[in-house]
Amino acid sequence: MAILTSSSRVLQYLIVLKINVFLNSLSLQVVVAMIVGSLLSNTFKYHAKMFIIVLMSFLVLVVPIPLFLFKPRWPLNALIPGIVACAFIRLFGVEYEIRGQEHINVRNGGVVLLNHQSAIDIVMLSRLLREFRNIVPVVKKELFYMLPFGIASYLVGVVFIDRKNTASAKDVMKREAVAITKDHLKLAIFPEGTRHDNDTLLPFKKGSFHVAVDSQSIIQPVIVSKYHFLDHKRKRFGRGRVIIKIMPEIPTKGMTKADVNELTERCQHLMQTEFDALSAEAKQYCHN
Repeated sequence: MAILTSSSRVLQYLIVLKINVFLNSLSLQVVVAMIVGSLLSNTFKYHAKMFIIVLMSFLVLVVPIPLFLFKPRWPLNALIPGIVACAFIRLFGVEYEIRGQEHINVRNGGVVLLNHQSAIDIVMLSRLLREFRNIVPVVKKELFYMLPFGIASYLVGVVFIDRKNTASAKDVMKREAVAITKDHLKLAIFPEGTRHDNDTLLPFKKGSFHVAVDSQSIIQPVIVSKYHFLDHKRKRFGRGRVIIKIMPEIPTKGMTKADVNELTERCQHLMQTEFDALSAEAKQYCHN
């Protein structure tokens, strides 16, 4: 009897010891807190998912920096990090469906227009790289100073512009217009200028259209369905499908500065119409 009592005390001691070790592990505490928080609070789940996705996007791009140095400014440097990012976000219940791949001509440089919704668009861009292979995003210069993320972005070909300095931004885009023709590069530009989650696209800025006309290249609208699974105002991040539709190229050969306004309006109308249709379809696959 005494032996059984002693064994029982030893077992209790070991259990308590293991619990104390578990609770004293900071990493385990964080994991447990995130799991419990996700189960109890949608707001916590929103912040946790956004943080993890942004952190993951940062790490998958920064870790391979030494490899990028073998061929700096090469868009395909981001191919493997992009595959990892897409696989990771799928674990959170977000899937991408690509349509219109037959409209991609890798021999044509040009301007790719996309609607901008959220910080997680970085994962969407990495998914498109697998289709286009020669596409690089144009982003605000401030992101370059987020070291070492900015350095990694530069090494994969990202173009940085200073939105506050119009003359500087124009100079950068003039250089990129040459790259469009010489290197068959496609610049991914968000013509709205800022991200938002409204049902109506913001008025398009004309900079991207001037670049296309200056280089006499193509414009290719790419429409991304509304992220119904993501609600920044209500702090909700659920599961869903993102439908991305690649539209036929719009040639600008023969166009002049006088055609920019009409071209801008034409693309705005086209993208809004497709955005409405894709968003209505994608809504059935989204759950908050």
